[in-house]
Amino acid sequence: MTILRTFSQLSLLAVTALAVTPLTVIGSSHEIPVDKSHESLIGQNPLVGSWQLVSGEYLNDKNQWIDYQDLNLTAIKVISKTHFSFTTMKLESGTQTFWAAGTGKYQITKQHYIEFPTLNSFNVKQGESFNFSYQIIGDEWHTKRYEGDQLSEKEVWKKLD
Repeated sequence: MTILRTFSQLSLLAVTALAVTPLTVIGSSHEIPVDKSHESLIGQNPLVGSWQLVSGEYLNDKNQWIDYQDLNLTAIKVISKTHFSFTTMKLESGTQTFWAAGTGKYQITKQHYIEFPTLNSFNVKQGESFNFSYQIIGDEWHTKRYEGDQLSEKEVWKKLD
């Protein structure tokens, strides 16, 4: 009788554990808990770490694409569980000069990475955000930023750690 009671208690414990364990997407290289309310990534975040800019381009105010390589830009972005920070430098005449920097909180979903800069060198107002679609391909992070319906920036970052 004691063995049967212990088995029943263990079964109840196992069923309870299964009931509170988040569902995960199977077949992904990253464990992604399913959260139907806002599709956020709660578990394994593939962006956490340090990233070096590989390439990029942005659409300027004259509707022309400007390649980061033509500007000799280099950048490092650091992503923690809740915050991002980046510094971008420009190589001019053999000397690195400051180009831009930003830091703040972010949100991530399966398809979007959204930055909410709180400190920045490019006059983003408090509460404004930058919404990027993204893909992780191997050790590279590919982003696309849109302003309205228009693609305005593309970047590729390589994982450093």
